[in-house]
Amino acid sequence: MTGGWTGKILDIDLTTGQISWRDTQRYTHDYLGGRALASRIAWDEIPDSIDAFDPDNRIIVTTGPLTGTLAPTSGRTVMSSLSPRLYPKSWYTHSTLGGWFGAEMKYAGLDGIMIRGKSPRPVYVEIRDSNVRLIDASDLWGVDARKTQLVLKERLGARAQVLTIGPAGENLVRFATVQHAEDNAAGHSGFGAVWGSKKLKAIAVRGTNGVAVAHPERLMREVLELGTFRIAPFSGALYTSLYTKNKTTREHRPVCSQACTFNCQVGNYGKARDGRRIPGHCVGGIAWMTPGFMKATHYSGDGVEIPPARNFGLCEEAELHELCNSLGLDSWFRLVMQPWFIRCQQLGVYQIRGFPFDPNDVYWFEQFMRELAYRQGLGAIFADDLMRAMDELEGELPEELITLGRRLEFAFGFPAHREGRFWDEEPLPFWVISAMMYASETRDPTIGGHHSSLLLADFVLADREVSRRQFRILSEKVWGYPDALEPTFEHKAPVAIWSQHQHILIDSFPLCDFSFPRIIVPPESREEWLATEDLTGDLDIDLRLFAAVTGIELSRDEVNRIAERAFTLERLMLARAGRHRQMEEEWLRPHFMLPCRADGTRIDAAGFSRILDEYFTTRGWDLEYGWPQVETLRRLGLDDAIPALEQYRQDQSRLITTKLRLPVS
Repeated sequence: MTGGWTGKILDIDLTTGQISWRDTQRYTHDYLGGRALASRIAWDEIPDSIDAFDPDNRIIVTTGPLTGTLAPTSGRTVMSSLSPRLYPKSWYTHSTLGGWFGAEMKYAGLDGIMIRGKSPRPVYVEIRDSNVRLIDASDLWGVDARKTQLVLKERLGARAQVLTIGPAGENLVRFATVQHAEDNAAGHSGFGAVWGSKKLKAIAVRGTNGVAVAHPERLMREVLELGTFRIAPFSGALYTSLYTKNKTTREHRPVCSQACTFNCQVGNYGKARDGRRIPGHCVGGIAWMTPGFMKATHYSGDGVEIPPARNFGLCEEAELHELCNSLGLDSWFRLVMQPWFIRCQQLGVYQIRGFPFDPNDVYWFEQFMRELAYRQGLGAIFADDLMRAMDELEGELPEELITLGRRLEFAFGFPAHREGRFWDEEPLPFWVISAMMYASETRDPTIGGHHSSLLLADFVLADREVSRRQFRILSEKVWGYPDALEPTFEHKAPVAIWSQHQHILIDSFPLCDFSFPRIIVPPESREEWLATEDLTGDLDIDLRLFAAVTGIELSRDEVNRIAERAFTLERLMLARAGRHRQMEEEWLRPHFMLPCRADGTRIDAAGFSRILDEYFTTRGWDLEYGWPQVETLRRLGLDDAIPALEQYRQDQSRLITTKLRLPVS
């Protein structure tokens, strides 16, 4: 093992207190690290038919071979588990977070941490290089995430890095986060509640070693060539800034990940009413630096009415975001719950089960966040997410509100995001690509499109004709045919599959999905953009960074095979959970039949079925269930998974037969 990996994965059984290690090299050849490595562990070790809160569920925290080196943005960490947020039942998925935890893991000699079981009392994991202990955390149970980190840094030293849950995780709120530093979180998949179910309060790590690099001088050359403060993909909410800000702008912004030298323009600092500076990344930063951001929730089409939400002011927004992090709540809850409560008032509903609400009042909203985290008052109804709250309130509220709540979390419990409808600008063809990804992934696939659909859609919104001309050159080079990004419904599967494989690789090296792959060269100005014919960027930076760190030269075909292998295992775990094509069509099709907010395009039922046919055929999956074919598994070296796949087919066929025999009422 020349460079990159440390060679050890830590295993912890919280039920027995047993601590052991396994060799990373069992996985690196076929799975690299990060998300791909986690998919193999999860497939092998998470039992069939269990819930996210079952003690046998695993928490898998992984880094990659680039973590802890100078490779830009490589400080990210991947967390994987069964998610309690998924609806109607739990299944395996992942989340990523920035910060410095992953690098500190590597400095402590770990490529990953795998946790099973359930502790009889609250505990935290203390890691000091090779010394690992489970320590009673009863004194920290009930303490918020920010204070918990400060306490553990006092105990282990200021350089220690901490993952922890807040009150929301302790109380099994289904969209609870695992927090790190001031504003980094594994947020979207509700893993904080999994930690809470296991009585795991925190993991604190302090490492004093380093990460071996095979070719230090080569790595340094690559880092210097990439440079600093480059504006990489922009948020769709800020696409006009693409042509107004110089890419060497040195405005001081928070750094969201170890080894990041880029200025992606996504993070910002807010200021509390007492003058404290509060960092924010992604939604948090955008929300308080753009006064009209929340108004972008407004949508009207085909009878669906989503009102604009409200920003409360720069200081108020900063403090709400800080409270969200301290409580351990996924900040995305606000983008669905605030508009929903506003719509309630528009329809004459001002209280639910005796609890009044005022979503336009910042003080009420702050109190509601606390009630969510502690499952009190109105928060007790909505702590299981908006989708499950609609199940509980059905029959008590107007049907429009129940339907709206389910539409806002249409993606099996994940909030609508970057699919062109409820608050994103995502014109054709990008929402078709997103639809294919929604229909095949374990979670909201948004982060798999930051590098492509988010950035490239910005160009379309700025000038459709110019971008269309440039995209034909880009498409020929990247996907091998010029009409890959034409505004049509056909031939989009290769782009969706490419995006998914790139995302697996980004999460396995790991790198930041806002900065990699470098699908385009960011223009300096609108004038430069208009004068450019070929926007194509450097798509092999990841392979060169990997080779410099590890000493291993891999081809694009080889890493794509690794990505496809991991993605296929994730799809098999969806099959294990009972998810299949019919379910995906029934759940997702109505959403994409609504008009796109950017250009009014939509798809009908037959068209949605056709794009899934194209996607599954291109994947080498069957058209009945949307599951991998036996031949696909053999090609990827997954022969050991064939018996399980055949059993899933038998079980699903038996289930369908049983339903057909039921009397029709």
